[in-house]
Amino acid sequence: MKIITTIHLAIGFILAMFCIVTFGYIKQTQRVQKSVEAVLATSDVIREGESAQKMLLDLETGMRGYLLTGRQTFLSPYNKGQVIIARTVRRLDSLTEAYPSQNQLVHLIEQDAQEWIINFSEPLIAARAKVHLSSSHKQYYDSLFNATAQKAKGKLIIDRARKKFELIEAEEEIIKRAKVREMNDSLMQTNDIALGLTLLAILAGSLTAYLLGKTIRKRFMKMTALANSIANGNYQVTLTDTRHDEISSLTHSLNRMAHKLQQSFDHLTKMNRELDQFAYVVSHDLKAPLRAINNLAEWIAEDLDSQEPEITNNLTILRGRVQRMENLINGILEYARVGRKEIKKSTFSVNSVLKEALENLSPPASFQVKIAADMPTLTAEKTLVYQVFSNLLSNAFKYHHTQNGCVEVRAKELENMYQFEVQDDGPGIPKEYHQKVFGIFQTMEARDVKESTGIGLAIVKKIIEEKGGSIWIESDKGQGTTFVFTWPKEKKDLPVLLETAYVS
Repeated sequence: MKIITTIHLAIGFILAMFCIVTFGYIKQTQRVQKSVEAVLATSDVIREGESAQKMLLDLETGMRGYLLTGRQTFLSPYNKGQVIIARTVRRLDSLTEAYPSQNQLVHLIEQDAQEWIINFSEPLIAARAKVHLSSSHKQYYDSLFNATAQKAKGKLIIDRARKKFELIEAEEEIIKRAKVREMNDSLMQTNDIALGLTLLAILAGSLTAYLLGKTIRKRFMKMTALANSIANGNYQVTLTDTRHDEISSLTHSLNRMAHKLQQSFDHLTKMNRELDQFAYVVSHDLKAPLRAINNLAEWIAEDLDSQEPEITNNLTILRGRVQRMENLINGILEYARVGRKEIKKSTFSVNSVLKEALENLSPPASFQVKIAADMPTLTAEKTLVYQVFSNLLSNAFKYHHTQNGCVEVRAKELENMYQFEVQDDGPGIPKEYHQKVFGIFQTMEARDVKESTGIGLAIVKKIIEEKGGSIWIESDKGQGTTFVFTWPKEKKDLPVLLETAYVS
């Protein structure tokens, strides 16, 4: 299975878990909502019951006021109460449909209300309205009043209805408390389920991520080890990966790269052997004819008893050209060997290298060479550092336009490099030649004017760049020349303060 497929499945599993959490939360929320609606319904039943009882009280109050005074204003709350109580009973009937016992009580209350109105209040109100018409009407009202109101028949009916209301309220209170408990239980259950499912989703996601990460990390560590082996020059290592995913493709690519590098290394080794063989041929087989030509020129000059200046000059030029050719061959060999031959590193003072170079170069006595006091101590290939400074100092002496010049050597410590400067007060180098002079066989003056192979600066540039540094020129015509180059630091490089040296 491909890694991207595994990742998609893991993400899908985590998302599915969260979907389950959401679905469970929604279901529990619906249960809570139903419980809340049930609690609100019981509250409505209690509220409507209380409203109906208040209306019964208004009916009684309005009727009594009218019976005592005969004034029609007392019948206003009585008439209004009949309408409201009828509407309230209908609402109670609708609210208690789910509870048969309560619904039956509502119907009984409706019957009690109708009985009170039809058999008690209405006859009394009608009789009271005719009292002023005749004494017989008054007698009828008095007898009716004594037979009903005085014997509290209306009160008995109202009290019976109130007891039914009390039963409804009591039962609704029980239902309400039960629904509240159910709602609280649902809320607690919702929180528990949501928390449990969320923790389960997090645990499953974390476990999946851990297992996937561990598997990928282990395989990447193997590939890192393979890459490090390749970087250290061991190209014969291989990594076995039986899976068929993206990392397997990368592993196979690394194996192919290691194989290709091994082939290239073998080919390079073969080419180096052939180059060494060629160097041997150049050193011996090509130099031998040159030496023979030089010897013949000497012998001819000795045997030719001629005083012709032209012939003597031509023989001298011939020997000079032979010497130049030998120097060119030596320069080419030296340039080709840069970076190919492993040289052991050592720790040394740059000041000592400069002194050694100056002793070997033997500059004119009129020249002044100043070496700064802050020359560092390097851990590097001493021979290569010597070659760099020797070539730069040699050029400063050779191409100076006077016999009493001055050369200064300075050093500056950077973060990861040392920066060296070799400055002279010679004729300078025009800007258009700043890059050209580092090319092989390039010289500023004709070889007949200044004998040179044109390889020295090319060797310097190659050595410095092979070691990770860089070199450039700061100069202009007639303003002297400063060669600036950088040399990478090693861990053991420490700055050493030396006394300023003056060599004249």
